[in-house]
Amino acid sequence: EELGLVQGRQPLMVAVSGGPDSLALLLLLAELRQPLGVCLHVAHLDHGLRGQESQGDAQFVEETARRLNLPVTLEQEDVESYRTGRHLSLEEAAREVRYSFLSRVAAAQGAAIVALGHTADDQAETILMHLLRGSGLGGLTGMPPLAYWPSSHHSQRVALVRPLLEVTREETRAYCLWKGITPRDDSSNLSLQFIRNRLRSDLLPRLGSYNPRFQEALLRLGRSAAQDQAYILEEAARARERLAVDSSEGITMERAGFVALPPTLKRHLLRLIY
Repeated sequence: EELGLVQGRQPLMVAVSGGPDSLALLLLLAELRQPLGVCLHVAHLDHGLRGQESQGDAQFVEETARRLNLPVTLEQEDVESYRTGRHLSLEEAAREVRYSFLSRVAAAQGAAIVALGHTADDQAETILMHLLRGSGLGGLTGMPPLAYWPSSHHSQRVALVRPLLEVTREETRAYCLWKGITPRDDSSNLSLQFIRNRLRSDLLPRLGSYNPRFQEALLRLGRSAAQDQAYILEEAARARERLAVDSSEGITMERAGFVALPPTLKRHLLRLIY
């Protein structure tokens, strides 16, 4: 509602892995489907990486959806082959395959919105990961509550909405158990092969010893950066309207006006034009 996405009865797809975060999201939306006026559709992708455990996740999601009287789409993809063919990390490959799947199913179901179960913990980990990699202001904003992914035919954009960014991982698990459903645990979340898992199990607890509320500090940083970023992007868009001219040969920019801009606006304007 805050993002202006609820407009009468419409399909809303929920990405559900079977873990506590996405399961809590599904249970919450199932409770709220009448007041929100949405028709829910569950989507689950087996990445083909954990054998029988992955198959168990898919079966669990299917059974949960049936209990809630909700339609469900289950698919399996070979993420390892996708990764090898494109020379990506396993995390990058899984993300691309997952979002492409969600986009394709959303288009098939006529859903313009996909709800994702990312939490405040995921947000803090993302901000810290970007900081370690050497991020600019945009990376410090973390994951936006609303983003867009091209549809499978690139004819439209699918809205990716993250309603639980203010909710902790601990709260999602507690909610699932309160509703009488035990979520699935993904064994790959324990693997130190992935940088996010190392941040979660090692670095964040260490930083917490310096500041017990370090995760909250990261989230405040993300919110502050998002506000600053939004303002700068608005100013860059105004500068583009004022200084740049589109033509069949490309984009030309008025030199004197560009030179007079502050360095931050120059950088954002060039990125916007590119």
